[in-house]
Amino acid sequence: MNAEEVRIGLLLPTTGIDSGQGTDTTNGLELYLTQTGYTAAGRKITLLKEDDEAKPALALTKLQKLIKEDRADFVVGPISSAVALAIRDYVHQNATPLLVPAAFTRLLTSPKQASPNIFRISETSDQANYPMGTWVAQHTNYRKVVVMASDFAGGRHSAEAFMAGFRDAGGEIVTELYPPFETIDFSTYLTRLNSFKADAVYAWFAGADAIRFVKEYKERALPGRLPLMGHSVLTAEPVLRAVGDAAVGLLTVGAYTATIDTPENTNFVVEYETAYKAWPSRYSECGWIAAALIVKSIDALKGDLSDHSLVLSALTNALPRIAPPRGPMEFDAYRQAISPIYVTRTERKAHRLMNVVIDKIPAVSQQATWRWWNTD
Repeated sequence: MNAEEVRIGLLLPTTGIDSGQGTDTTNGLELYLTQTGYTAAGRKITLLKEDDEAKPALALTKLQKLIKEDRADFVVGPISSAVALAIRDYVHQNATPLLVPAAFTRLLTSPKQASPNIFRISETSDQANYPMGTWVAQHTNYRKVVVMASDFAGGRHSAEAFMAGFRDAGGEIVTELYPPFETIDFSTYLTRLNSFKADAVYAWFAGADAIRFVKEYKERALPGRLPLMGHSVLTAEPVLRAVGDAAVGLLTVGAYTATIDTPENTNFVVEYETAYKAWPSRYSECGWIAAALIVKSIDALKGDLSDHSLVLSALTNALPRIAPPRGPMEFDAYRQAISPIYVTRTERKAHRLMNVVIDKIPAVSQQATWRWWNTD
């Protein structure tokens, strides 16, 4: 390899249940790098791609290869919260910065587990789901809610955060249902909904699980009796492309949607659609931000990445100096992004399914949402 190259490792799923999210993250990152000519401070940027398949043990092996054998200067990934927790200690013990575009378990940037080498671009499981619990209690007539989520860290932490916010605002959780990750048939769980007296369902399912869940929910005509809400992974662009009108009417919450009305996002959507013939998703935007952070940091250091502490400082200071499509962002003391959060409703407009912004919660920090569980 050319010694002047900057090597960025991508630890993202390109096969399996989260492959759509991995592809969108890569697309967003490559869009930004294409615009910079795959260079920063005069140094060529090379991508090293590893498929983690959203499997924790495999991901750790792939990460070790990227850092020890391939000598990556930066790593972008993962998507899965389970993978993020599995690789956390290895990242903490090594000098290579990890930029996390999606894995949002609250534990990763909590006081006890935050690492100076880990920077998270997406919101935490609390930053969207906790305020959504409050929002639902204040802006809808739903007072009794059933919670459903994938039975792993990302799903359970999201459910817990929503329930805490909803209860704090006076709402009641009727019951909790946790289908296994990669559930093929949700019928057993959906049939049980008929026995509960509830006003709505709040759900967290991502990737292929989200596609199957939303389709089955619609096929059983449940939206008319129990309106469906959830985190934005439930209606991310890869999901919408697969489920079609089954998603219409869903209320979701997250840090990004392609309908955000800002000049920065308008330009991003046009550029992304031109390149990939599709609208960007939350994963696309996080990939774009990851690339922007790396390039801006390299530029600030004039291409010299030899001092690890200076690289970490450059990454921290770069975020307020870029113009993210979602709006202004900054890192907190634990290198977790402080971000605007958007409540959306899925609608079909001009022959396109889209998550339309109906409310904005500005500058949400993890500190403002972790008080219900953090004891430090």
